[in-house]
Amino acid sequence: MNVSREQRTRLQLVIEWVVWHFGELAGVAGPLVLAAVFTPWFALVSAVVAAGWAVHEVRDHREHARLRAGTGDRKQLPASPATDETTNQESQEGAR
Repeated sequence: MNVSREQRTRLQLVIEWVVWHFGELAGVAGPLVLAAVFTPWFALVSAVVAAGWAVHEVRDHREHARLRAGTGDRKQLPASPATDETTNQESQEGAR
């Protein structure tokens, strides 16, 4: 059965992104709310979490770009000599 993937809307893509990054969003938004309500020092926690998240995303992006770039550079391995010898022996025996 051929199952085609339906096109997702931008809203569905955003919702999927928010669900996958809920922990990071909570780590940034939670301390910001606490900073607005109680003391501005909580904003420092939010800034540290945001910086950590940004570093992780940059590293992840670079890793994916490196992997994508490396797929075109792969070379095909040559056939093993044992396979060629076996094939040559079989063809020589068939000719006898």
